[in-house]
Amino acid sequence: MQIHDEFKRIVERLVTAGWQLSTEAFDLIETSARRLDHDKLADELLAAAQKQATGQRLIDRGIVEEALERLLPPAQSIEIPEPVRVEVPLAAEIESRVKVLKDASSASTLGGSMQEFNLHFRDRFMRLREILQRRTDARDAGTISNALSAQPNQRVKLIAMIMDKRERGSRLFLTVDDLEDTAHVLVQTDRDRQLYDMARRAPLDQVVCIEAVKSQGSLLVAERITLPDIPDRKSRGADEEVYAVLLSDLHVGSRKFVEDAFRRAIHWLNGKVGTSQQVYVARRTKYVIIAGDLVDGIGVYPRQEDELSIPDIYEQYKFAAQFIQQIPDYIDLILIPGNHDGVRQALPQPPILREFAEPVYEARAVTSLGNPCELELHGVRFLLHHGRSLEDMLTSAPGMSFNMPERAMELQLRCRHLAPEYGNRTSIAPSRVDHLVIEEPPDVFQSGHIHVFGHENYRGTLIVNSGAWQTQTDYQQRLGLEPTPGLLPVVNLQTLRLSVTNFMSTSG
Repeated sequence: MQIHDEFKRIVERLVTAGWQLSTEAFDLIETSARRLDHDKLADELLAAAQKQATGQRLIDRGIVEEALERLLPPAQSIEIPEPVRVEVPLAAEIESRVKVLKDASSASTLGGSMQEFNLHFRDRFMRLREILQRRTDARDAGTISNALSAQPNQRVKLIAMIMDKRERGSRLFLTVDDLEDTAHVLVQTDRDRQLYDMARRAPLDQVVCIEAVKSQGSLLVAERITLPDIPDRKSRGADEEVYAVLLSDLHVGSRKFVEDAFRRAIHWLNGKVGTSQQVYVARRTKYVIIAGDLVDGIGVYPRQEDELSIPDIYEQYKFAAQFIQQIPDYIDLILIPGNHDGVRQALPQPPILREFAEPVYEARAVTSLGNPCELELHGVRFLLHHGRSLEDMLTSAPGMSFNMPERAMELQLRCRHLAPEYGNRTSIAPSRVDHLVIEEPPDVFQSGHIHVFGHENYRGTLIVNSGAWQTQTDYQQRLGLEPTPGLLPVVNLQTLRLSVTNFMSTSG
């Protein structure tokens, strides 16, 4: 058995027994495991830990030293290095500025009847219609009834929701409706290929503005289709140099979790590894965001149990707490759930339940929010969404690719909605207010879920899909999905410039 595996077994025994480790204890055990029998070392550590008088279940440096004194004869004792004295991190001197703007998880949801879904979609329609009418090119748009009452060959403009699409050769037929009427819209590829592609890409249940020519009966021939979109604007930056780390999809508990790479990332956050520039950025890091899937969960995808190193979600969160505890306490940690976490699947999701993740909440201070949510960090507006609905958009919108998740995120901004199409993989809990409408354009839009890192700037918004810390699963292999694990995105909140470090490399 390799030394790394011995060390891992020691840590798993301690975590399973309900103990957490300080950073110094963790490093000292890792060093000691090279020279000692791992079972004996674990036994001594547990025995020493049980003697501590306080109720805090934390193994610190002193407990490890006590165990080593009993385990090693004087002639074989190893040198225990003193803690390295480092300059106080600059971020510790910077005041935290976290402001929660919107957390839809606190809002009440409806029961799921047809009437309640009607209320939900009625609200979506009215709010997206209002956003469209703020545009100068859609301000004069009317209703379907107005359009149908026009004379043949007359130009009309209306706002409607796309209910159905049917392709017939080079023609695409849309069925659209509003609060009162229904119409059919013909889009012809031989007249305007760009318009045709736009109509194919627009999701079902999306509200759009349509400019058309009135034909016979309820048929309209489209000349232009406009999504609500976000305005082109200048993003807001922080008034001082401070950084935010954008994480997601750790999948702790999976055999595919890249534990070594993530430990290197934690060491970097503590200023222990990296170039001088990387250490400087670590010392200016004030925020860490985990955008869902902290653990791998149980029974999420077919045959997942074959790929679990910890087949118990409670134990997964216990092990995850070991990493959370090592994030410096001067850094604000923001956590939202994903579809693998211990929480309901339907959007909007509430925060990860304490029932499952108590060790995480006990490990350090955590700002735990629902999915999606909006907040300001140092005055920079963030939209956080785990991103389950990206699967629906990537598989239904022509021209999209799992290798470029940022393109689907851009489409979400253009739609001004995080999950436009109802009835696919993404479950939606109906409410009187559709909390998935993007009311205000964010400065930073972060998602995960796809396990592929991607980013772009779109109309003043920095889009980041933060990748993952899990290598390819058998399920992903069958889908042909190639993850990009171990990449750590860090954004400078003053300039909104993004940098990425690859922690899969042992030199990182």
